[in-house]
Amino acid sequence: MMDLKGNRFVGIVILTLLYPMIGYWVHIPNPMLPGAVLALNMIFPVLAGYFYGPGAGAMTGGLGTALSSLLTASLFDGLAIFPHAVMGLAAGWVGKNHSAQLTALTIILGHALNIIFFLRFEMIDIQRSQVFETILGLTTETIIDIVAIVLIIMVLKLWQGRIE
Repeated sequence: MMDLKGNRFVGIVILTLLYPMIGYWVHIPNPMLPGAVLALNMIFPVLAGYFYGPGAGAMTGGLGTALSSLLTASLFDGLAIFPHAVMGLAAGWVGKNHSAQLTALTIILGHALNIIFFLRFEMIDIQRSQVFETILGLTTETIIDIVAIVLIIMVLKLWQGRIE
């Protein structure tokens, strides 16, 4: 049986490469925010942080997002490099306590930093009339991300036979 900790390098590489792959090929519309898609690729830095520590989470967040930015020529991904590195770092720090639920909540930090960066660099403009819809859309995406992170952690732990 493969040990996630024992195959650290392989795991980090896989999670880092999954970030741009999922971002490039998977486009699920956000049901609450017309024109927006669910950024499911944001879960990979959190998973890397949980399983491999803060440095791995930061590297997966930064490098995975940078690769995605190069692949898609997306300014949004370019601006998200730092927020996703910070999110992965935080996930690794929180993940030291082996709490999948608390680790999953670090996705909130990633989304919040993204919005701050996107607003600051004028990539998005949220009109007063759109505030509720935007918050609802972000909340929906965040909940989906949290559930996905917790489920993936549980499945991988079950696969390893280490459910705590």
